[in-house]
Parts: sequence; structure tokens; C-alpha cells
Amino acid sequence: MSATAPAVAASRWAEIPVATPGLVLDRDVLDANLDEMAAIARSAGVELFPHAKTHRMAEAGRRQIERGAHGLCVAKLGEAEAFADAGIERLFIANPIFGAENGARALALSRRADALFATDSVAAAASIGAVFAASGETARMMLAIDSGLGREGVTPAKAAEVASAIAAAPGVELVGIYTHEGATYGAKDRADLEARAVAAGELMVGVAEAIRATGIALPIVSLGASASARAVAHVSGVTQIRPGIYAFNDVGQIALGNATLDSVAVRVIGTVVSHPDPDRACIDAGSKSLSTDLVPAAAHRDEYPGMGLIVNAPGWVIEKMSEEHGWLRWHGEGEPTPLPVGTRLEIVPNHVCMAFAMLRRAAILGDGKVVETWEGFGPGSSE
Repeated sequence: MSATAPAVAASRWAEIPVATPGLVLDRDVLDANLDEMAAIARSAGVELFPHAKTHRMAEAGRRQIERGAHGLCVAKLGEAEAFADAGIERLFIANPIFGAENGARALALSRRADALFATDSVAAAASIGAVFAASGETARMMLAIDSGLGREGVTPAKAAEVASAIAAAPGVELVGIYTHEGATYGAKDRADLEARAVAAGELMVGVAEAIRATGIALPIVSLGASASARAVAHVSGVTQIRPGIYAFNDVGQIALGNATLDSVAVRVIGTVVSHPDPDRACIDAGSKSLSTDLVPAAAHRDEYPGMGLIVNAPGWVIEKMSEEHGWLRWHGEGEPTPLPVGTRLEIVPNHVCMAFAMLRRAAILGDGKVVETWEGFGPGSSE
């Protein structure tokens, strides 16, 4: 290793006084991202229901509403209850729920918030509807459609039949359909991304038309992915978008062309704790801080290798993770840039949702200084 090898690049993020591994959030960048998506929703005439499982933070959710969102989408009843406690009045739990116990929680939630519930089967919808019907009330439900991801959701071909059966269940009002068009994350370039997004939007509009032909009003057609939100919002017949990552961005969004380094509102700060050889090192941010996720689209992994982008040490790649260690290897040209023990590194997560879920606390920057701390909901909120 040369004595004249370049030093690690200076980083304003790495200088923020937070214990490592730590999550830092720039409020000004966040606000710009929120304003951009709210403007897209307004221009397209669709509702914006950001997916708040990305952050699970009351302050972030309230900020989204203040800056133009119509409500929040969540993944679990516990998240919905926590956001209702924080004053959020409109909520969509975009994950199928089942059974009398969850039905009782859904009923209680619906009495203090305008709540929508998800299903993709007659049995699950009926189990929730029975609880509501016993109290003389109605559960407003959304039918999940599989638009190509192969996760939950009925196939488009079966949607009208299933929708009719669900709508006939006591205590249920079927008000819409939804999907997570996650297959758009596999796009190889911008043209492919837009084509996939538009196709997903048009598929959902077609499914809605088929269901309406059975006599169900079905006012809501909802799609949800930050990868595709900018395109699907403008598909005629789509009424709601549910992006989540857009608020903060990550390497996945950079790779897709939806973000730049300047529009990423968060960094994970890690410290070099071991540098035994010139071409390898370890940081104190492992899978419990960054996760082991790679960039979603395989087509972009050569350009964005590893498990996070190290901004202030180009050429170094987070090649492997254990729980509390990030294993760094030199992939740059020439001799490795020195990484003295104690060096603080600025890392953009590949998948920002996992950084929030793992670290659950963020130091908030205003005008470049830490002005407050936001805490995430506890483990119980995921139930």
C-alpha cells in the first residue's frame, strides 16, 4: 500500500455526531421528495397513499399528510393502530387479514379512522365481515390482484368471480382492487420500466372494468410501488398510488433512474472497526443495519454491486454481511484506498425499508445539523 494513496473522501454525513451504526435523515431532502410525489398525484388526479411500512415513524407519516398525501398505507394492523394513535385519519392495510381476532381489531380501528382492509379470498373476507355484521357495521375491503409478482392476490381471470362472492358476504363492502406491481423492479432500463408500469396499470383498469360489469361499483383502483408510481399515476382509470421508498430513496431507486444521490434523504453511518489487510476491512454495520438485499434488478448489479453504496470510499464494496459486520473488499482500480480503523463511512442502503426496520431510530438533519430524533414503532406494531 502506497504511502501516497488518496485519503477517504470527506463526507458531511459521516461527520454527523451519531453513534454507529446509525441512521441519518435529511429533512429538507425528504420534504422535496414528498412534494414531488404529491405534485405528481395532483397532476394525475389520483389519491396518494404512501406506504408507511417503509419508515414506521409517526413524525414521517404526519409529514407525508401535511405535504399532500391523502392517507397512509401500511402492512399490518399494528402499524395502522400506531398511526391512528398518531392522528392519521385515513389508512389502508394492504395485507390480507383473517379471523375473528383480527376482525375485532379491524372493527375497533374503523371506529376511529377511515380504514380499508385487504383480502384475496372469500373465506378471509367473510371472517372479517362476520365480526362487523354482528355489530351492525360494514368492513370496507379491497381485493388483491396478482399483477405478475406471484405473491398474494387472485389472478385477473378469476377476479370478477371472486369479487362477486366477496361482495355478497355479510358485513363486507367491496370498494376497490389493489396490487403491488413489484415485477417492475426487474426493469433493465427506463423504457422497460415505463412499459412494465403502464402494462400493470392497464391490467388493473381492465380487471376493474370486468368487476364493474357484474354490478359492483368499485371506485378504487390502487397500485403501489415507488419504481412505477410516476408512470402508473397517469394511466387512465387508476385512482390511487401507494409508493413508499420514494420519500427517502435508496440505491434501488438510483439504479432505476428514479433518484440521484442528491435526492436520497438517508444514510447509514458505519465505522471501520477492522482493516487487517490492504484489500479488506470490516465495519460495524451488518445485516441488522443494512440487510443483505442486493439491488433488485440483476441488470444493475454490476454497476451497483454489494449490499449498499459507500459514498465516501469509492472502490470499496460491502461484499458480505454477518449480523454486526459488513465485510468490505476492494474492487477499485489500483491499490486500495486506506481505511484506517475509526473511519466513518457514509452508506446509501440498497433497500431503505430494511434500514428503518433494523435501526428504528433516525437523527434528523435540518440545515445540516441534528435538530431532533425520530423513533420508529416498537415490535408490537408489526403484529
